[in-house]
Amino acid sequence: MFSKRPLLIGGLGLSASLWLMDVVHANFFDSSTLLSAIALGSGMWWWQRQRPQAAIELQPPTPVERAAVEQAASGVSALIDQLETEAIGHLSAENRAPWPPRIATHRQRKGDLLAALDRSQLRFGIVGEPGTGKTALLTELQQTESLGVEWQELSFDQDAMDQDGLLLLTAGDLTESVRERLLGYVQSGQAVTLVFNKQDHYLPADRDRIVQQLQRRAVELGSTAVPVEVVAIAAAPNPTRVRRHGSDGQIAESLETTPADLGTLPDQIQRLAAQQTQPLVAATVLRQVESWRKEVQGGLNQLRRDRAMPVVEQLQWAAGASAFAIPVASLDLLAAAAINGQLFMDLGKIYGLRWSADEAKSLAANVAQLTVKLGLVELSTQALAIALKGHLATYAVGGMIQGLSAAYLTRMVGLSLIETLETAALEGKENNLTAGVLGQRLRELLLSKRGLQGLVTAGLERLRPGASVPAT
Repeated sequence: MFSKRPLLIGGLGLSASLWLMDVVHANFFDSSTLLSAIALGSGMWWWQRQRPQAAIELQPPTPVERAAVEQAASGVSALIDQLETEAIGHLSAENRAPWPPRIATHRQRKGDLLAALDRSQLRFGIVGEPGTGKTALLTELQQTESLGVEWQELSFDQDAMDQDGLLLLTAGDLTESVRERLLGYVQSGQAVTLVFNKQDHYLPADRDRIVQQLQRRAVELGSTAVPVEVVAIAAAPNPTRVRRHGSDGQIAESLETTPADLGTLPDQIQRLAAQQTQPLVAATVLRQVESWRKEVQGGLNQLRRDRAMPVVEQLQWAAGASAFAIPVASLDLLAAAAINGQLFMDLGKIYGLRWSADEAKSLAANVAQLTVKLGLVELSTQALAIALKGHLATYAVGGMIQGLSAAYLTRMVGLSLIETLETAALEGKENNLTAGVLGQRLRELLLSKRGLQGLVTAGLERLRPGASVPAT
């Protein structure tokens, strides 16, 4: 109901009043005055939000303790409670039915993950680009039973999250893509050994140069908790040519298999198993808990989106009807700010953000300013003009393109807010919402033309003269 949305009724009422003044030539406010008023009321908020943030340096991970994993799991349990509360409190009995089994599965997972903290055997993956000798090394290590490690050969396309440690094989210096993967493994808390395989393919001077390069890379990327080790090996050396002199003076040549040379690799693995098993297992379980958190958050995001989209659709048509009825650009901006302010308040409640009316209005005003500054109104209008060319009669109706543009922009503003909040929640980051962040997401959505044709089809019916406007 309008009475429950003071931002909306106040803003639209003011827009209508100013439009009437314009009709009778009592136009006390021009476009620049309105824009200045919006800027004056929200400039301080914009300045505070746009101050540059201190750069965050990438820090190596510290050893993970059991208490940290248990705390993270408790945080996911609280998220599950929130999911259950919102599913029960906001869904009909029919729509609520699928959620209790999912919630029960999530709760069971906590016990399974915490039990995994007691695992005493390390899991190591052998990863590397094709042709680096992963299978040969796996065969050799599996024959070394004293290591007591569970081995698995992996490609870069496979998820290594469940591995406590990794042997990253290379047959030379690292490529940029492999270096980035190495950085990701280190930052996830995994023990990584950089294994230079096929060293027998190089001359001694070249072999030493590559080892030194890899050691520099390891120092740059290594963790203070578990440093990146570098080992040179030959898992499947080239056969050795052997000459034998016979008693008759003849010389016979043959190729003989050379034993694998694993260098200090077995000793390093044994040392890790003896000294780092508990923190490495804890780090692995912590990664699994984070994956579990994202699954739960993804469900909560979907639940909230299902509630949010009807709000967006309701207000987009209110914006479209307002622009269709009052085709004055400066007043469109004021009406859009009022509708977007109400949109932010309504969506904020769904996503747990308790914005005050002033905060919602300030954000809406800044988004409206940024929309004009970035040329997003023109971008929306051009896209709609192309989409409407097949509807020549309707295209000529006065105010139709303004109404559809206002509806489409309102919808995209709502989606940009929803997707920004969802992304921040999935990444586990504190939401630092700014008009700049929303403006960038809005621009991306407009360029994608997502849902444009569907909105045009629905809008031609809803905004035609005599059509009813949904209650807000």
